[in-house]
Amino acid sequence: MSLAHHTHPDNLEKYAFIWSEARLLIAALALFIGGYPPVLYFLPISDLYGVIYALLKLAWIISGVASVYLAYRWLSAGQKLFGHKDMKDAVAFFIMVVSGVNLGLVGLIGQNIGMSISSSYALFVVVAVLYLVSAYHLYTRWKKSGERLF
Repeated sequence: MSLAHHTHPDNLEKYAFIWSEARLLIAALALFIGGYPPVLYFLPISDLYGVIYALLKLAWIISGVASVYLAYRWLSAGQKLFGHKDMKDAVAFFIMVVSGVNLGLVGLIGQNIGMSISSSYALFVVVAVLYLVSAYHLYTRWKKSGERLF
């Protein structure tokens, strides 16, 4: 497959969506373990810390780019998801995009704005549940719509 195939807007949309779905799941896990990146929590290998942290920063930046791209596509599609304007879809999508932009900023500026607002574990759990509910809702709607988001 050519690069043109992978950079076609439909494929970019799919890749950005799948990345963002996976990110929501990983972010939920991170919040359940106290706001710590799971890879550093489960693989505390000090010799590889620099490499792992660099890859984490890259993943966070990709998350931000994917979220901005999805927001752009949503605006271009008349603010419709799955062919409709539905409040549940919009809220779940908003959670996905805002959390991704926040992580993108973490990769760029080194500060998690969301976590600097509060470090309450109870709030982390509530947000983690919101991430899981949003990921599930968006994934089931995406599958029902023939894997088309916009």
